[in-house]
Amino acid sequence: MPEKELQVHPEVRGDVIEISSHIEMDNPLAAEAVEWAITQMFELLAQEPGMGTEYHPLRRSLQGIRMITVPEYPNYLIYYRPLPENAGARILYVLHGARDAEAFAKEHGRQ
Repeated sequence: MPEKELQVHPEVRGDVIEISSHIEMDNPLAAEAVEWAITQMFELLAQEPGMGTEYHPLRRSLQGIRMITVPEYPNYLIYYRPLPENAGARILYVLHGARDAEAFAKEHGRQ
């Protein structure tokens, strides 16, 4: 089976660093583990882009986006868009579940 494509929006690295930095203040080892778990989910989503749940936003620009929790750390959500013809995934956002995803998306406008 051909390798599927993983596209990561350039600003996603900043999302992950922000999460990791926040955790690192209390527990550096946990921060590293969370960062590793998130990046492993990116790889899995590229191979299985239909895994997540379809996100039902009020804003039309967010239609077609899916989301999934990081299994080991369910407070963290990955928002992504499957690539056409099931060819992989484009990671758009990584957020803590307490954040307002629609407000964040409106402010950052990643596609």
